[in-house]
Amino acid sequence: MRSFWNSRDAMGFFDLLFSPKGTIKPQPFAIVALAVYVINIAAGSILDGGFLKRAGVAPYLALQMMLTWIWFAVHTKRLRDAGRGYAVAATLAFLYIAGVLLLMGMFATTSAPVADQQSPDQSNVSLIGVLFAVLFINTLFTGDAFLITTLLFVFIAGPLLFALGVAIYSIVTGTRESLTPALQQAQLPAA
Repeated sequence: MRSFWNSRDAMGFFDLLFSPKGTIKPQPFAIVALAVYVINIAAGSILDGGFLKRAGVAPYLALQMMLTWIWFAVHTKRLRDAGRGYAVAATLAFLYIAGVLLLMGMFATTSAPVADQQSPDQSNVSLIGVLFAVLFINTLFTGDAFLITTLLFVFIAGPLLFALGVAIYSIVTGTRESLTPALQQAQLPAA
């Protein structure tokens, strides 16, 4: 019995996930895309300050880059199978990675310990928290909620709308009609 890692199936599985070359039918595309979304949600659910302080941003960033590449590879294959270009998929993947890098960069700079802290158990200064506090106080005194509303939109509604758009794009990509002919199944000889 051949080992899985030495067989052609292993390379086929690797190519399925990491190579943007070739085509993919709607059903395998849906399975891989759904797995990418589920893993991404699971990774985001463990993303709290304690985990990032212990492990740092590198493991989360590496996982996000790998998942984004897999997402891009399967979307490129599916779009090629449907006779479409992959420029929109490349743009969405780039925007997602740029957003993750920006978020991780902000977290890394705002959660770094202050150099003159007396004890390590004191809480770290968060630039985003200070910004929200200043804007909230500004809103209380002036009655103008435009700045804090804009900031909330940028940090909360913006990423949610982007994620919704990407999910809709995946659904539309997965439901496109395949233009490549179905592979002929080998006929088994009658015994």
